[in-house]
This record gives sequence, structure tokens and C-alpha cells, in this order.
Amino acid sequence: MKRLIVWSLMVSLLFATGFLSGNGHAAPLKKIRASFSTLAYANPPFWIAKDLGLFEKYGLDVELSHVGGEKGIPAMVGGSLDVVQIGGIATVTAAVQGMDIAILGTFFNRLVFAVHASDQIKDVQELKGKTVATGSVGGNSYFAGLLFLSHFGWALNRDVNLLSTGGDPEVLMTLQQGRLQAGVMSPPTTHRAAKAGFREIFNIGSLNVPFPTISVVSTRKFIQENPEVIVNVLRASSEATYLYKTRPDLVFPVIAKYMRVSKTDPELLQSHELYGRYMNENLTVPLEGIKFILSHLAERLNRPDLKSMNPSDLVDTRFLQRMESEGFFKKLTQK
Repeated sequence: MKRLIVWSLMVSLLFATGFLSGNGHAAPLKKIRASFSTLAYANPPFWIAKDLGLFEKYGLDVELSHVGGEKGIPAMVGGSLDVVQIGGIATVTAAVQGMDIAILGTFFNRLVFAVHASDQIKDVQELKGKTVATGSVGGNSYFAGLLFLSHFGWALNRDVNLLSTGGDPEVLMTLQQGRLQAGVMSPPTTHRAAKAGFREIFNIGSLNVPFPTISVVSTRKFIQENPEVIVNVLRASSEATYLYKTRPDLVFPVIAKYMRVSKTDPELLQSHELYGRYMNENLTVPLEGIKFILSHLAERLNRPDLKSMNPSDLVDTRFLQRMESEGFFKKLTQK
């Protein structure tokens, strides 16, 4: 905690004296409104950027709020938010339904889920013909279930059914109540499931399929009118992601604050160990994952045209390209 306080004071002092401003002297901070979509261990970059002064370091005064689920996107389109940290599925769905938004960067690019089952299931092949519990339809857990089925060549609702039961805790409860024999979960619920006797029978994260799990998103109007704000949001997000991976002593108190747990909570430690492998400070947007979402939406929305849609049409990567050309990512990892 002492290191965190000292580090934060140093950032504040350097910013106040102008050394962290882009033009060599202290400049007024640009006020923007941002949100994050869920309180989960895979979602800390905006928390870190806010609480450790990274937004301020890059010239931003960010009002950060929690706007749950997909609500951040219509709030942003309506003008009450400027930029959001949100799931790629919600973003792609909103974009194909006509909302003029773009993915700017992705800092968590894997579906880190696993299938856990009761001791009645001895082998993953025994799930064929059965129903597997997942999170809400259209959410990351549900798409992880679809990816699981795709890996084994199983057709949804023919070979294996997916039943939405709510979030990860509800999936585990469904197994504990004996209503279903298997479910798709992510950490830390997977750790609880294992302790309760539901063993992991397949690690979906091991498939290494790139997916825009958590991304930075804004409206094209705001992007066009505020390019410097956008690049600075991405700089702060990138550095926050790098700190998450390399400085647990700094970020654990921040994550513990938002998750309302102790900074030594075992689930915080376990989640960091796993999620840290897939956090991406380069913020590369996985186009393959967007294409997977479009393919599913084509069937779900009865929009066959979506199968041929170019994933790049939903992304604006010019700011990441600028950061790359300026050597930002290289300098970041050399600190």
C-alpha cells in the first residue's frame, strides 16, 4: 500500500509540474464520461487507469461509472457517455443493428471459460444429446458454449442444447441443484465449482481462438470530433493493461476496491494468474472473433448478409497504428 501511495503521489507531482503532458507544460484536462459494463475480474483496465492516475497522465479528466450489461452502448449513442469498456458481442450486435459505433481496441481477447460437470459425466463425449448450462443468450459465456460445440462439430439444439440460466453463479447453482449435469463457467466460479465436486472436463480457453471479449468502444461521431481524446484513452488503457500484467502490487488494491474483496483474496490471486496470460497491452482487435460473432448473428437475426460482412468495417484501428508508429508499445514494455 505504501508503494501505491508513493507512486500515485509521484504521478500527481509530475503531472502538476508538466512533465507528463504531451507538450511539455501543464495543460487543462479534457473532461469525458466513460463507463465499464460489469464488475468482474476480467474488467480492470479502466479501473486501473482511473485510480492510478493514468487518465490524468494522458490529459483526461474521466468521470467513470458502472453502466451494466449492454446499456452503455445506447447511453453512449444517446450522448450521455463518450467511451465505454464493454464486451465485443454487445458492440457487434449493436453495430449490425444500425448503431454508428466502432471497436477501437481490445485488451482481453480470449474466452477464458471451461465446462465443468458432475461425476455422472465421465468423458466430454457423453455430453452429446444433453443440455449444457450457460450464461445469458448473446453473452460471453453463451458464445464460449457455441465455440465448444463448434470445436467438436456439434450442432446447436441437435447434438447439444445450451440453456441460459443467468450468470456464472446461476450456472453453478443449476449444477448443484441437479437440474443439469454440465455448465460453462469462467474464473473464479470455476474454482468454486471444482471445490463443490464439479470437475473440469474441457478448457475452452485452451482453444486459443481470438475473441473481442472486452473492448474500448466509442461512437464514430465522437471519434471523428475527438481524435486526441481517443488516442489518449487508448494510451491509458494500454498502460493500465501492462500494469495489470506486471505490477500486481499496484493493481491488486484497485481491483479489490471495485470487487469489494480483500487484496489478498484467493479468487483475486487466481483470476489474475489466469487473466494475466491473455491481457493484451497492444490492444489488437481480433477480427477472427468478430467474424465468429457475425456468423452467429446471421442465423440468430435471420440476416444471412452478415456472414459476408467484413469484420474490419466494425473497427477503427488508425489510433493503434499511430501508437505503433510512435513506438508507444515498445517504450511501454521497456519501462
